[in-house]
Amino acid sequence: MRKINKSNYVLFCISIVLCLIVSLPGFANAAPLHAGPQFVDGYYADPDVQIYNGTYWVYPTRSTQVGESGTGAKSVDIFSSTDMVNWTKYSNVISSANISWLQHSLWAPSGAYRNGKYYLYFAANAINGDGQLGGIGVAVADSPEGPYTDAIGAPLINVVRNGAGPMDQDVFIDDDGQAYMYYGSWGECNVVKLNADMKSLGTWSDGTVYKKVTPTKTGDNDYFEAPKVFKRNGIYYLTYAAGVWADSSYKVMYATSSSVTGPFVPQGIMLHTDTTTADGPGHNGIVQSPITNDWYIFYHKRYLSSSQRVLVFDKFEFNADNTIKPVEMAVEDNFDDGTDAGWTKYGGSWTVSNGQYNVASNPGAKALLDTNFSDVIYESDVTPGSTGNAGLVFRVSNPGTGADTYQGYYAGLDVPNQKVLIGKANNNWTSLATASISLTANTKYHVKIVAQDASIKVYVDDMTIPKISVTDSTYIRGSVGVRTYDSSAKFDNISVHSSRYETENLIVSATSGDKHAMFGNGTGRDLNLSGGFGTALDANAVNDFVTYTVNVPEARSYSVRVGVKKGANRGQFQLSVNGVNHGLVQDLYSSTFNYVELNVATISFSSAGDKSFKFNVAGKNGSSSDYDLSIDYIKLVPN
Repeated sequence: MRKINKSNYVLFCISIVLCLIVSLPGFANAAPLHAGPQFVDGYYADPDVQIYNGTYWVYPTRSTQVGESGTGAKSVDIFSSTDMVNWTKYSNVISSANISWLQHSLWAPSGAYRNGKYYLYFAANAINGDGQLGGIGVAVADSPEGPYTDAIGAPLINVVRNGAGPMDQDVFIDDDGQAYMYYGSWGECNVVKLNADMKSLGTWSDGTVYKKVTPTKTGDNDYFEAPKVFKRNGIYYLTYAAGVWADSSYKVMYATSSSVTGPFVPQGIMLHTDTTTADGPGHNGIVQSPITNDWYIFYHKRYLSSSQRVLVFDKFEFNADNTIKPVEMAVEDNFDDGTDAGWTKYGGSWTVSNGQYNVASNPGAKALLDTNFSDVIYESDVTPGSTGNAGLVFRVSNPGTGADTYQGYYAGLDVPNQKVLIGKANNNWTSLATASISLTANTKYHVKIVAQDASIKVYVDDMTIPKISVTDSTYIRGSVGVRTYDSSAKFDNISVHSSRYETENLIVSATSGDKHAMFGNGTGRDLNLSGGFGTALDANAVNDFVTYTVNVPEARSYSVRVGVKKGANRGQFQLSVNGVNHGLVQDLYSSTFNYVELNVATISFSSAGDKSFKFNVAGKNGSSSDYDLSIDYIKLVPN
């Protein structure tokens, strides 16, 4: 499976996250952008990733698997791949059988290589203070798949210093060959030197062993756990988790420094919950392809309706100023890995072969992804059989086994009747529209659904002119998936993304030293917003502004809609795109707080690509006490 950049109709705004790589020189194959809903089957978390001799190695925490009982895994499984598509599992590479002091838990493994030996660092026993048995251990092997044996027969770090819990360790080797270990939970982070043997601690020039490097605390998404460090263009990047690991507040932040020991200055949110896609993403690893130089983030997430964590990865990029472009949790699958991990089936016989998702002819079968999209752009290759019809379902809720046992919409290709159709189900079927089209059985067609509010458009092969356009507002949001009715079918190249995205990690400027903040920070969530977060500009003068980078997917006309929070201290803004003003001045004053979506302007773009959307403070209402702007999201609706 691979990910295609989810750039259509969106503002890249979900923050992205970075992490450490310690790699043995080698030439890994060019990698895909994404591995689908999850890249290995089963429940895992906290992935570290390394490259050894051209092979990618992933070290995750092993959660309790289906059919197992109890909590707190006492073993580690690791995974390897030469192409980031096909993964080999190595089970139980380290466990209580070869770690004598391991009592009840083992988690957050991380790898390193030096002088022909492979090292695996791990946290065990969850100690709460000095004198307890547990902390950070180290094991060693002659090959990356193990077997690993305890390198020192005791914890490497078993004390609490500077308030940092001895866990969530990660090794970074600098350009001069010095190895460092960053670690810490409970809101504090330390760094220690590793000696050349990689299994003992060195000292700093002042004679101390433990140096505190917790990123500067602002009271807003401060460091909690899971540090990772890597270096790029002379800059040290420290990524870390904030929030609560067990809920949707869990996210990844990043900070930067010119020194390996800091101070690390927070730069913002890099990855967080997306209410359309997944919950609580974080505790990540980072790898750079030695062939393409592309960067990838490995992390865990929870599906929206599950408490279990699974492993995923996505590609990310840097801006020219060395800041990081937001990473989105993609929903895409091309089934190249031969599995349908992440899909839930309702009826029918489903298999994956030849890089396609296959289903035999049946009275009605569905396979769904655990998502919750409202405004959605959903694409797939569909190969219908000679009978019945096959296609895509979206905004689905209450699914069950049976042809129409769900609530939602379905667009299908009907070969016998030479038509494309769309309708809705609610334990029965209601046709909305059909259109004539020439179809051949067992032939691949590219189908795209664009659902914006009540407007639904269906495209087949020709992505510029819809075959069907209807208006229906019965179902607002829900899952996406594939479906057949009395037909065999094949599906491939699934790509799903929203046209409505949050706005974070923005370029913010103000003439008088003004500041910006984000809605929904902390452990609480503001469900009025498009995922719990937005950006506020605390302005106090005309010409203060905030800018957003928006990716425009096609050269065409769009309605630009902006989600805002109105209030008594709100100002007025004028939208400009690449320096040209559009639409009327918008007034955000209101006597009470309320959330609205403004139709700001209609803009015809002559080219696709990144555009600079600037919201310039134009003044304030006579009743307003201030000039503030509170912006939640930008949405492009094609005309």
